[in-house]
Amino acid sequence: MEKQDLRKIKTRRAIDAAFTKLIADKGFEAVTIKDIAEEALINRGTFYMHYADKDDLLDSYESALLEGLYEILSRSIEAGNQTLSIGMPRRIAAETFNYIDENADKIIALFNSQGGSRFEYKVRAHMLDYYRIHSRKLIDENRLRVGIDHLLSYITGAHMGLIRNWLGNGRRETSEELAEILETLTVNGPFYAAGLID
Repeated sequence: MEKQDLRKIKTRRAIDAAFTKLIADKGFEAVTIKDIAEEALINRGTFYMHYADKDDLLDSYESALLEGLYEILSRSIEAGNQTLSIGMPRRIAAETFNYIDENADKIIALFNSQGGSRFEYKVRAHMLDYYRIHSRKLIDENRLRVGIDHLLSYITGAHMGLIRNWLGNGRRETSEELAEILETLTVNGPFYAAGLID
């Protein structure tokens, strides 16, 4: 790899780290290009060599995170995973939670920024696509007791709630433990998890 490429990678990483810190501290709306340049120890001209503006940086930042998530879910679909689970099979859930854990600072900063609902919507959309494709292998729509859209929307919302709670509480459980919790809630249901039914 050429020196110029390495320099470019290092600069982008510095911008990335600065952006994570700044949106966590101030929120996206309050962050300026000057703030990012100062935090990343670069000049404004260098920033503009990589991004058109801070919205361009945000798009790139979100896209990189979402691509990683999409890759995990796509790999599961392409592998023809037939594990019986309406939501994510435990192995895929653990892999997804590992990825979220590795990128927790970035994801938490995005969720907690003023534009957090935009990023959460994109994550939900990726998950919903996965569930739609995965459910076709598992569900006989003639046996459904509720509409498929209601079912998948409920599952996606529940899973997003669990992820947000895990991130908000300091990720006390391991990714594998959270995957087990997710499986219990999805497969057995909240009444079983609450000890109301056996």
